Amino acid sequence: MPSLRWRIVAAVALLLVATNVVVGAVTVVAYRGYLVGRLDAELATAASRVVGGPPGGMPSGFPTGSPSGSSSGSSSSGSSSSSGSSSAAPDPDNTFIGAPGQSAGTVIAIYRDGDVALGGYTDARGRQHTLTTAQQRTLAALDPTGQPVTTGLGSLGAFRAQAVGSDGDVFVTALPLDDLDASIGRLLLVIAAVTLVGLLVACWAGALLVRRSLRPLEHVAAVASSVTTLDLDRGAPDIPTRVADADLAANREVGQVGTALNRLLGHVARALTVRRDAEAGMRTFVADASHELRTPIATVRAYAELTGRTDDPAEVRRNVDRIGTEARRMGDLVEELLLLARLDAAAVVAGPNADGSTTSRTAEPVDLTSIVVEATMDARTTAPSHRWTLQVDDDPIVVDGDAGALRRVVTNLLTNARTHSPAGTAVVVSLRRADGAVHFVVANDGPPIPADALPTLFDRFTRGAASRSREHGTSGLGLAIVRAVVEAEGGTVRVVSDQARTAFTVTLPLH
Repeated sequence: MPSLRWRIVAAVALLLVATNVVVGAVTVVAYRGYLVGRLDAELATAASRVVGGPPGGMPSGFPTGSPSGSSSGSSSSGSSSSSGSSSAAPDPDNTFIGAPGQSAGTVIAIYRDGDVALGGYTDARGRQHTLTTAQQRTLAALDPTGQPVTTGLGSLGAFRAQAVGSDGDVFVTALPLDDLDASIGRLLLVIAAVTLVGLLVACWAGALLVRRSLRPLEHVAAVASSVTTLDLDRGAPDIPTRVADADLAANREVGQVGTALNRLLGHVARALTVRRDAEAGMRTFVADASHELRTPIATVRAYAELTGRTDDPAEVRRNVDRIGTEARRMGDLVEELLLLARLDAAAVVAGPNADGSTTSRTAEPVDLTSIVVEATMDARTTAPSHRWTLQVDDDPIVVDGDAGALRRVVTNLLTNARTHSPAGTAVVVSLRRADGAVHFVVANDGPPIPADALPTLFDRFTRGAASRSREHGTSGLGLAIVRAVVEAEGGTVRVVSDQARTAFTVTLPLH
């Protein structure tokens, strides 16, 4: 299959040939019309000389009666035959044939009563010739209206002839078309030569121009081909190759293709980055989950073995209680993992919103004020050593969402404040409307969160908080669940921590 370059060149060449053919045809037709017009003017001049000859329209030396002639070219005359047909003789005095002002090859014929009285022509050497019977008949058939017509005279070729009637006689004058046809032939040769040369030059120049124009497209193709050679599975997900700005600015079409390719490569690079991060996160998640489960499983196994070795009921009861505590810890961890998995699946099914957030699959009116009040009262009962303050609006705040998931958010934040702050810490829980949204804040004046832990605080099994999580019996998934639920509900969560105050702020849309 021919390349695009040669198809473009072939199309241009075909258009050039078609254009030259049309222009050449129009030129030939117009030029021939011009030459025929000039020849008709000459023909009219020559005819006027013939018609304006001696009185009676007959040359001197010829009788005015029946037409006759002499084959020897002498001035004597003879009688016509009874049939009235005779061959015309040359003009001995050159009165009509070869008269001054007539060009060589001019045919003159005079007819009287349908019979030829005189007919002949003079060649380039000045010799006079008679017309054949067929040529005389051809000229006799012309309509004596004075209008020039084209006719053929056998071996003499094509002529432009004019027949004029005068005093009962018909005077025919004909000029040859050989010179005109020769001029047209030379014009055709010139047009053909110019077309051929122009075609060769156009093909050469067109090939260079198309090659230069398509060079940026070749660069785009080279960029696309280079991407196929990258080992995206083993190497870094970043794709460094891009279409250069110079190629993008070469022309609009290549710029559009190059821009689209750059965007595609950017999307692929981001997708590979997301996949890499997801794989790394999954490996970390599996490793951390395995580590978190390994401890309670080992504890359960150890206490089970100890229980099998003793008969002391009190020790057995202590071992069973310890096994139950670790079992509940494992159960809580598994439930939290399942909850995160369900939230991830819901986010994938629902897809991102216009602002990048996701919406929950379960949406119902939820009295958020009631949930916050109940959770705060429970936290106050569970941790009486902390100073709890509740700030809510007088009017209940209702949002659309999943009641169970929102209750988990409130509970996890209060548990986080209670667990990771010392006794006597003041915890302020507030819920209010502002700027068309609901703001739920849990703030405390306890020790600040390390600055290096803030960027990954909401990640699953964050290592910076792992020791504290195990110390206080938490799984390290509470804040990860908070972020997943809030984002699933179309909201945001952020944390600010300094020496004076640590505050978690949840913002939910108000419907």
